[in-house]
Amino acid sequence: MPKVNIDFTKGLVQSPGGGFAVNSLTEVSATGNLDATTFLTKAVAAFTNNDELTLPASADTGTVKIIISDSANNVILKGTNAQTGDVTLTNIGDMAICVFDGTEWQVGRSLT
Repeated sequence: MPKVNIDFTKGLVQSPGGGFAVNSLTEVSATGNLDATTFLTKAVAAFTNNDELTLPASADTGTVKIIISDSANNVILKGTNAQTGDVTLTNIGDMAICVFDGTEWQVGRSLT
């Protein structure tokens, strides 16, 4: 089975080998709003303590966003659902996987 890469410019791209990849990465270094289409967002070391990333108000049902911290400072993820409230990534390697269920973002997190 060939390797499949989703490239947001070229579409589905097949190549020799195996596996699956999504070519959609944004690096952020300060407070900002996330878009509904970028798959992976990396908060880089320049993030200052308590900078905030805000999830989009809505997205297509089933949209997945992964946010990972490469900063030793707190990265606050806002716009999560009422049950989880804001999520704070506190260490390098902390991450959140966010899925839009058609109404709100469901957030799973892994904190180191």
